[in-house]
Amino acid sequence: MPRTKSHSVNPHKGFGAQGTNKKFIAEPLSPPPEALIDTQELLQFLKLGKTKISELINREGLPVHKFGNTYRFDRNEVWQWLQNRRQIL
Repeated sequence: MPRTKSHSVNPHKGFGAQGTNKKFIAEPLSPPPEALIDTQELLQFLKLGKTKISELINREGLPVHKFGNTYRFDRNEVWQWLQNRRQIL
């Protein structure tokens, strides 16, 4: 039976580090959102209807996080989006 060449894995080398000693330096993470709010809370926060919220998401770039069929909004991202929008107009 022919012998096959085995590949050894060096645990000190990262994935894809083939022969290099470079260390992976991760970018600093932004802090987690204070609170993700659902669509109903956003409707109350902005005092707008569902149709207008959909338009803002699709046409104006309102930041949204989609989890399956569920939408969540970071209150800080929405507030920042509102501030940037005010400066543009």
